Amino acid sequence: MPVYYDIEDKSQINLGKNTLTSMCETFCDTIEKAGYWAGIYTNKYFFTTYLDYKKLEEKYTIWVAQYNDTNTYRGKYDMWQYTSSGKVNGISGNVDMDILYRDIFDNRGDNDEDNKLPNLSGYNGNSIVDGLKSVGYDSSFDSRKELYKEAGFTDTYKGTAKQNEELLNILKGNDYYKADYKGLSFVDALKSIGVDSSFENRKRIARANGIDNYKGSALQNMKLLNMLKNGTLRKS
Repeated sequence: MPVYYDIEDKSQINLGKNTLTSMCETFCDTIEKAGYWAGIYTNKYFFTTYLDYKKLEEKYTIWVAQYNDTNTYRGKYDMWQYTSSGKVNGISGNVDMDILYRDIFDNRGDNDEDNKLPNLSGYNGNSIVDGLKSVGYDSSFDSRKELYKEAGFTDTYKGTAKQNEELLNILKGNDYYKADYKGLSFVDALKSIGVDSSFENRKRIARANGIDNYKGSALQNMKLLNMLKNGTLRKS
């Protein structure tokens, strides 16, 4: 799970919206530079009154608390904490209850064979469609869209020339890193296979994998981490 910054104390409100927002950014940026995914947690009133929530939601994952039957928060969010008086078997007393709207868990337990990407190393052409057909693989748009996701890309597949080229390069190449790593840190994953995890080397790796503006953000690191776990992260 991401590392969330809980900010909601009444003693903080006099600091002002700009300072409080900067505090959130400083915390999250520090966490993400270390290779983890960061987000902000607070209640709806604090988000909309004391934070520049629109600025924060464009950069980080948001977890909003509003104890109500419906969530009236109008910003973007990944989790909603809707009560503090929930009941769970095996736990005495009340517990917080949440609804998760986005898959932000580490997907463990997947069958490696089910996730194996088609091997196009013997294909010399430039068409992803023809390449997939050459190995008897479904080349439909929906199939390519799923392959694009499995290869570790996080943007929406639209079948553009650039996306098809990136996917084809992944399926054709064999010069990749792979880590049998179960965590959520790209830095730690690189360390686990003895690869330099410094920012500069991560930047080189990112460039080799189609990310030219690498800044060490959570989304960039998660994309690279997924590729590393799948064995599709091209070496720099």
